[in-house]
Formats: sequence, structure tokens, C-alpha cells
Amino acid sequence: MAHGTVERQGRTPPAPERVGGAGWTAVWLTGAVALSAEGVFALVVFFLVGLRDEHYIAGGFGAYIGYLLGAVIAMVVLGLAGLAGSAAVVLPVVQLSRWSARRKERTETVRWCLAVCGAVAAAAALCIGVPTALLGGSWTALPLVLLVAFLGLVPAVLCSRTVTVLRGNPARFGLAAAVLGCGLALSAVVFVGGVAAYGTGLLQEYEPPRLTDAQLVGTWSDDRGGTLTLRADGTAVADELGVHGAETADGADVSGHCSGSGSWAKGTSPSGTPQLDLDVSDCTEPNGWDFGGTEEQPTLFHWIGDPDSLNRHVLHRGASAQ
Repeated sequence: MAHGTVERQGRTPPAPERVGGAGWTAVWLTGAVALSAEGVFALVVFFLVGLRDEHYIAGGFGAYIGYLLGAVIAMVVLGLAGLAGSAAVVLPVVQLSRWSARRKERTETVRWCLAVCGAVAAAAALCIGVPTALLGGSWTALPLVLLVAFLGLVPAVLCSRTVTVLRGNPARFGLAAAVLGCGLALSAVVFVGGVAAYGTGLLQEYEPPRLTDAQLVGTWSDDRGGTLTLRADGTAVADELGVHGAETADGADVSGHCSGSGSWAKGTSPSGTPQLDLDVSDCTEPNGWDFGGTEEQPTLFHWIGDPDSLNRHVLHRGASAQ
């Protein structure tokens, strides 16, 4: 009789260990650092991918101080967002996984936890994707939200779930530190690898188009209704072209429009890149316009004020002119 009792107990799956107050604090912190590490990784990938698109990075001591301050603010925001996200999403999902497994009288395995994450991600996709599509958006929002929610949930939930099966608070809080360290290390490796790939030419960073004379000929327009027409014979006509930072007789800084005619030619900027040299009467815009955009959709631009402000006056390609 005793032998049968032991055999029966051996076949009963062990109940998950109860996690007390300090244990759930460790679960919360682990979820927070996992979400924060995911955020850092996402920012690194976003930055590296963005190098393939048109971008301009300010230089100088002031700009570098700004970048450093921005990085510190981003870390603080990601940390706070991780703490809030862990309390609002990760902990409830971990508890839902444990509770649903007990309700089904099953052992809460990793597969079970992944299924719960999938169900929560599907619910989020339905709550966000369907209204977006019904309000005129694309139905692609549905699978996109599902994928992002699932990939965002799984690492944080699995790491937090691991805390619940560890014994002893030192090990539990140590896991939170390990998750943070591994996440930051992975982001650093990806960042260094991405920079090396661009530096060696394995990945191609954005380069402005090198427009020919024939590609420059045509009408270029700004976002204020002004146009600049470049003709094949080297003449140029400006019609209500936006003027930024013009100086009046008393030295006041104003913005407005200008119209006039003159000439144009393709030249070289002080940095050695090709540019448009423009000489139009009654227009006080700088003579040099840099090339931007892509070969298919080129732009002309010049900096408004200090280039470190990244504020540009941009002209977009319009119809061709003879």
C-alpha cells in the first residue's frame, strides 16, 4: 500500500514553487531590464539600418555633447518604460501562464508559456490592428503588431519566468543583472559589427546622388510654393522661391520669397562633393546647393543657419524644362 502511494506521487507533476514578495520584485526587475535591453537593441538596429537612408549628422563639440545628453535621456526613458512595461504586461503574462497551467492541471512548461505569449500577442494585434484597418489603415498592421508584440514579449517573459523557478533571492536578483549585461553586450556587438560592415564596404552607407547636367535641368519646387527652373542653356529662373535668413538693410534676419533670373552651373563644394552653383538676381539664398535624395527622387538643398541645426531648405524635382 505504501509502495503504491509513493508510485502515484512520483507520477504527479510538481507544483510550481510559490514566489514571495522579494521574489516577485526580482521577477519585475528582470522583466524591466529585459524590456530595456530590447529597447537598446532596437535603437541600435534602427540606427544601423538608417545609415542606408538619407541622413545628415551634425558635427562639432556642441553636437557631440548633444548626442551624449540624448543618449543619457534615452537610457533613462528606456529604463522607466521597462519598469512600467514589466509591471503592466510582463508580470501579468507570467502569472497568467502559471494560473492557466494550474487550471488545466498541467505543468507550466516553456512551450506552455510561449503559447500564452502568443495568445496575448494575438489579442493585442486584434485590439490594435483591426481598428487601424477599419479606420482606413492597412490590414498589414495586424500581422505586424502580432509579430512585434510576440517578439517583444517572449524574451522578457521567459527571463522573468526563469526567476520564478530559481531558489534563493541572490540567484533571482543575479539573473536580472545577467540579463541586463547580456542584452547590452549583444547590442554592443551588433553596433560594432554594423559599423565594421559599413566601414569595410560590406554594407553600403547612404551617398548623395551625383547628378548630371541633364538631370539638373528642369523645375525644382520648395514646400512654400516657390520654384526654380534650370534650363539646358545654363539660365535659371526663380519664381517666388523661399528665402531663409535674408538680411535687410538694418541687418535684421527675415524670411520671405524672391523672384529673378540668372545662371547656373554644376560645381564642387568645399568638402569636395558636387553641388549646384546658382547666381540669380534678387535672391539672397546661398550660391551653393548640395545634392540630396536618391537618383530616382533627387533634391537640392542648403543649410539654414548653422549646419549643426540640421535645418535645411529643400527643393524637389519637378517637370523637366528645355
